[in-house]
Amino acid sequence: MFKRFFDPATIYTRRAQRCMDEARMAALEHESAAEHHAALASMYRDRVARLQNELSPQPQETRIVRDTSSQVARITSLKKRDETAAAKAGMIAQGVAG
Repeated sequence: MFKRFFDPATIYTRRAQRCMDEARMAALEHESAAEHHAALASMYRDRVARLQNELSPQPQETRIVRDTSSQVARITSLKKRDETAAAKAGMIAQGVAG
């Protein structure tokens, strides 16, 4: 009975499992923060473009508008395990009318 609690292999396995769980949680937190910062960066790029247009002496018709479709995604997501990919398949993207 005591071998189950004091076996070095069991102790190592539990510690490795705890570390893996902490790493997954940290990855999730950083992914969330990355999404937030990407949204802020996009907002500030739009704001800079809008303010540049307001400050430029050009007529309204010839002002340059920022093309958001040409922006390259700068943040790539981490590789997810199969169970999280299956869970995400049921989610609806934000802003999609359903």
